[in-house]
Amino acid sequence: MSGGLSAVEWRDDERPERAVPLEPAFAGVHLGTARDGRPVALPGPGPAGSRIAVLGDPLFARLVALRLLAVGARVTAATRAPGPWRALQTAAGERLTVAEEAEAQPVPPPAPPAVDDGPQALVSELRRPPSAASAAGAWRTAVHVAPAAPRRSAFWTAPDALLALDARFAEGAGAALGEEAARATAALAPGDILLFRPGAGPMVLRPDIAPGETALLTPADAAPPPRAGHP
Repeated sequence: MSGGLSAVEWRDDERPERAVPLEPAFAGVHLGTARDGRPVALPGPGPAGSRIAVLGDPLFARLVALRLLAVGARVTAATRAPGPWRALQTAAGERLTVAEEAEAQPVPPPAPPAVDDGPQALVSELRRPPSAASAAGAWRTAVHVAPAAPRRSAFWTAPDALLALDARFAEGAGAALGEEAARATAALAPGDILLFRPGAGPMVLRPDIAPGETALLTPADAAPPPRAGHP
């Protein structure tokens, strides 16, 4: 997301009459590949906070936490099942905190990447959604992964992005976004996921998951995640 950045003009000092407008480009956390081959990203840490709601399973919480770590965020994972997070926590070191309550986040104040402790992110798989304030302000990202859309949740009201990870989450998509979202989710093919963003139509994509990510995110005694990527 552009995060509210305005367009600017680049001028050649030797030929000032040749001004070139520069528009802010979308940047974010890589998610997967659309049907037309374009890369698709989630809103990432930026000058405006981001709320991301996900209808899916806990494995995705670990995947998005890994991707947030990769873009320089310090991540707090709120979970009642810390076991599956141990390998990622070992790899991330002090950049990842695993806690039982969402209120454990943040620790230091958020900042741009490479400044102090950098952006702050909360990834919660708890039943109760985080407060909407957890994503308020610059360089804050909050993600809630749940099997159903919580009722009367400020966090789930007009989020910056909503993901449905399988056709079986159609009812939750309908509860959050209406009947059209439910129908679009119900029509998902196996392996596809659906991204809803304000002001844009639903986008069908395949998540891109590298073998190294699968090994890091999936406990040895758990079933492997769904196959990702285009055939």
